[in-house]
Amino acid sequence: KQWYQRRVRARANKETQDGYTRRLTDATSAMINNYSAIIKELKIEEESRLTSTNQAFQDNYEASVRCTNIIKAGESLLTLISDLKECLIFKDFPAINHSLATQKMLLEKNKQLLNRDCNKVKEEMIVLLYELETEFYSS
Repeated sequence: KQWYQRRVRARANKETQDGYTRRLTDATSAMINNYSAIIKELKIEEESRLTSTNQAFQDNYEASVRCTNIIKAGESLLTLISDLKECLIFKDFPAINHSLATQKMLLEKNKQLLNRDCNKVKEEMIVLLYELETEFYSS
């Protein structure tokens, strides 16, 4: 049963990684393609069927659309980074468990030290109170 669960978990992790890789590839290729298209549009052509004004408007519009696509791809990359951080935080159980175990051990040590110190103070208080009591009643 455990073998099957590990296999299912491994397959799910592989699918998640493939999804992240696909998203990364899609976003970066979209950015590269749009940037390349903007550069190609910037080349001055001698022959043009449109007037220079119309060509300028068309070039401006295409550049705006391409820039918007680059921005969308950048936002997609930022979302991917956020998703990767969440995945690392929420699915890194061995590291979380190790951290909790280490913290528990430190707290247990501190508890033992505090108990020992409190017992020392208690013993000293008992001795001092006894001395004070004997001094009080003897006078």
